Amino acid sequence: MYLTIHSLVALTSVKYIPNPLLLFIVNFLLHYILDIIPHGDGGGISKGLKNKNINLFLMAGLDFLFVIIISFIIYKNFQFNIYHIFFAISGAILPDILWGLYRITNFRFLKWADDINMACHKLIGYKPKYIFEYSFQLIPIVICYFLLK
Repeated sequence: MYLTIHSLVALTSVKYIPNPLLLFIVNFLLHYILDIIPHGDGGGISKGLKNKNINLFLMAGLDFLFVIIISFIIYKNFQFNIYHIFFAISGAILPDILWGLYRITNFRFLKWADDINMACHKLIGYKPKYIFEYSFQLIPIVICYFLLK
């Protein structure tokens, strides 16, 4: 799932959880729960790139840009505590940062991040085709919309 989706869920949780440490922990766990939902991650967007690390870097860079934009929009509209936003988003995106670092560096001490990531993505075992793989990412967006109203 895109970091933007994880961040939107994290930003929504700021409305309901007043403790920054709890925001971090809850969103770290929510990240893996969201990854259980079958979804596409945009792996095919830059298939023409031969270097997998450049592909990951470009995808992550765009995703981080969207995280910043959505965070700014939510902050401006809801005036949530900026520290709460930071802790919530940090918890929400840390699992993918750890996974990405493992994929790029193959550091053994980060293997657990890859194992959990792969287990969550394969838990349901359903792989939707084409446009449907992205449409499942609308589920948390719609839920967040109603929770932020």
